[in-house]
Amino acid sequence: MTVGWFFKALTQYADFHQRARRREFWWFVATAYAVQVILVGFTLVTLNNAWDGSTLDADEAGISTWIMGIGTMAVSLLLVVPYWAVTVRRLHDTDHSGWWALFLLFFPLLIWIFACFDGTPAPNRYGPDPKELERPGVA
Repeated sequence: MTVGWFFKALTQYADFHQRARRREFWWFVATAYAVQVILVGFTLVTLNNAWDGSTLDADEAGISTWIMGIGTMAVSLLLVVPYWAVTVRRLHDTDHSGWWALFLLFFPLLIWIFACFDGTPAPNRYGPDPKELERPGVA
């Protein structure tokens, strides 16, 4: 269920109140970045086809480059809110305030370090443990 975690995060795109498992967070991040890298790659290929080594032929670049560029930007913008939501939920799972997500603007690695830690192994102030059924001793 690897891509399923990506779609789970997308369906909870505006949920900033619950908790997200590491698996949900990392699969969302990996899939979102992979999609963006592929789209940027296609955009660069269409742009490269219009490059003759010294000048850019605007007629050759034309509509395909614009479509790819706008499509890439649109996908990136559409993923912003789900990315912030899954980040806040991941922070909640580690019993940190969602306000820590603001560090994502300046210190993204700090948030990724927090995302590596296991969540609180019991209900916390942000909700029940999302791994509750998988933990030993839970029926």
